[in-house]
Amino acid sequence: MITVNRGYIYDPDDNEVLITEIYYEAATDTKLGSKMNNLSYSAIPNEIKQKIEATASLSYVENIEMSQPLAVVYQNEINMYGKPEKLYFEYTNI
Repeated sequence: MITVNRGYIYDPDDNEVLITEIYYEAATDTKLGSKMNNLSYSAIPNEIKQKIEATASLSYVENIEMSQPLAVVYQNEINMYGKPEKLYFEYTNI
């Protein structure tokens, strides 16, 4: 199983969110890789927007356990390319 440590940083000037994901093997806490990308703030679910806007830093961090089917895909992409093709966020929220 893979655990995702995901951070959001909102830039209101550009109306974009920098999303950083770090992937860990859940059983051993070993870092497997990471990925980051900028997305439009409009692509972020309202639940996450509220958490971002509730902080003075306009940022939010969460930990997520990845679904088993996607964990296999991510592990293969990390092994082949050193990082996944897409953010886990993009698979689960867009």
